[in-house]
Amino acid sequence: MTAIRYGVVLILLGLMCPSRPLLAGEDRPSTSAATDARIAELIRDLGDASYEKRVFATRRLCAIGVKARDMLLTAAGSDDAETALRAKQVLNALDSLWFAGTDVSLAFSRTKTAWDEPVDLRIAIANNSKYPTRLPFEIDRGKRSATSADALQVGDMLDVADWLKVRHRDGREIELRVDDISADAAVTAAVQLRLNGEPISTLDPGVRISVTARAFNRGWARYPLLDAGEYVVVLDYVPEWQDEALAAERVGRVVSNKATITVTTGAAESVSRGGAVASLTLTREGAELVSRLVNRTDQVMVLNKNFAASPPFAQGRWVYTLGDSIHELPIASKLTASWHDFDQARLVRVHPGHTIELARIKIAELHNSLIQAGADLSGDRWAVHFSYSNTCDRQWQSRQGSALLGNEDAPTIFRKPLPRLILSTRHASNALTAPRTR
Repeated sequence: MTAIRYGVVLILLGLMCPSRPLLAGEDRPSTSAATDARIAELIRDLGDASYEKRVFATRRLCAIGVKARDMLLTAAGSDDAETALRAKQVLNALDSLWFAGTDVSLAFSRTKTAWDEPVDLRIAIANNSKYPTRLPFEIDRGKRSATSADALQVGDMLDVADWLKVRHRDGREIELRVDDISADAAVTAAVQLRLNGEPISTLDPGVRISVTARAFNRGWARYPLLDAGEYVVVLDYVPEWQDEALAAERVGRVVSNKATITVTTGAAESVSRGGAVASLTLTREGAELVSRLVNRTDQVMVLNKNFAASPPFAQGRWVYTLGDSIHELPIASKLTASWHDFDQARLVRVHPGHTIELARIKIAELHNSLIQAGADLSGDRWAVHFSYSNTCDRQWQSRQGSALLGNEDAPTIFRKPLPRLILSTRHASNALTAPRTR
């Protein structure tokens, strides 16, 4: 979910001209310091009869940046229409940049951590220019838009994520991971704010501020640092110029120092590096079949082990297949159950990489039940697997409306939001072929 609101810098009226050559000998806009005399010369060229000179001067002034602002402000009021128009275009482009005229530095709250211990990333920004600059953060801590701690964490992480590069020492880039936001109104609002291009703050000249991305590696929005070793984090802002010369030179680029952190203990191999949620296994243990679930995520997961036929209960099924023939044997202890039968103690926490038993059945009992259901067990072609599904989560709870949340007649567990990370997708185990009773 990166690239929430990447700034695109546009300069119109002839700046996009890939078919026209740049001036010979100076074909890329240098970002090196320019004298006042050189800036004045370039501003005069904004109104030159030569199209190439006008385009080149426009590019060079963009590359010089805030140092040319005073003269550009004067030129924007010029009697020469071409000069005034191009000066305004450059000013508009400079005004749309993030971090212009700033120094950015990063530091972790500590330099060593285990993979599952949260650390904060602090971003210090100093405006060393004599002009205000735009920042994509909420820097006024007294006027935060988020209404919950989770929403603040997600919002602050998204504010910096577009510009961060996080790499393991072996060169692998670590991507931002954001857990499901759909069932939390405050978090959803924080994300929507960023999709709408906000927040935008102004940092005055000479002012230094610090922004903290809390729980950088362990929050709702996070960079999962799962493997042992050193990680390097850099804030690297490059405007998206539509003009090819400015884009090639990365005009307006702002790069921080490299902040490093060492993960002393990595996550177990059973924790997915690619974002897998869970996996089910089915094994034969003596005279029984046993199904187990592994939490593949990097967060503590809640598993609903209340089994019945419909929500808020989970559904567990032994599934027989033979060609197009399918028989499902539910493991529910009650075929009919009400919300009041729901046992909060059977919402079980499963730690990252850990395994929990879902169900077991005697093979003889499975055979008898399948035969009664009309299954053909005469050959070796049939197979059985275990299926688990659950829809009892915050989204289901929200759909019930006033029947649950805040309703004093509802079971206590449902009167307030359910745990955030409840496994609420369908999963199937591997299949075992024609397990015999002996």
